[in-house]
Amino acid sequence: MSSFSDIFAVNSEIEPAAEPEIVQHEWFGPPEDELGACVPTAVAVGRSDRAVVALRSATAYSTGVMLDLVAVARGLRESEANRVFHEQHAVDVGEEPSDFFLRVGIEYQDGARVSNLGGRRRLWGADQAPDGPILLPQGGGGGHAGGGRVTMSSGFWLWPLPPRTPWDIVVEWPAFDLMLSRATLDGEALVDAAARSLPLWDVAPGGGDPTRA
Repeated sequence: MSSFSDIFAVNSEIEPAAEPEIVQHEWFGPPEDELGACVPTAVAVGRSDRAVVALRSATAYSTGVMLDLVAVARGLRESEANRVFHEQHAVDVGEEPSDFFLRVGIEYQDGARVSNLGGRRRLWGADQAPDGPILLPQGGGGGHAGGGRVTMSSGFWLWPLPPRTPWDIVVEWPAFDLMLSRATLDGEALVDAAARSLPLWDVAPGGGDPTRA
């Protein structure tokens, strides 16, 4: 009896077509060829009796910043815990978000603002750099629930690299009585960290100059 591989053998003489290189635009996420430089923050952005949203760290790249947030809610019924995870999907422009949706925004001193209420559909298929700033969910998204508590880890990509001046991260979580709250970040520290973001392919192992290896 023939094996499955014998019956469905692929003609090895046919050269496979080269796969096109997929290029990720810089406004969609951190550069794939950079390590990034982490700036510890450990700041509670907002707090209520039922919830806390904190910024654990920010990782700076040459093109932007990854924000690592943790959100914890307590005193939940099982149905509420299920809704927290179910209703964290991106919100389209003009759509009213659920009270369980964690709102995250950025505000600069010059008045520029951006939040996760903008959705990402408007960026699909865009070949030209859009007007910034842009804030997109990126990575994170893990979490767990139990004992009346929910813990979520959320990552957000902020593009382009913010200015050196201080700027605010703003949160709101209405379902858990966490009203509009903010924390100020050190823009200068993040810009300086971005200059230390390590290119993965332009340096020798250990951080040395590959031309001297």
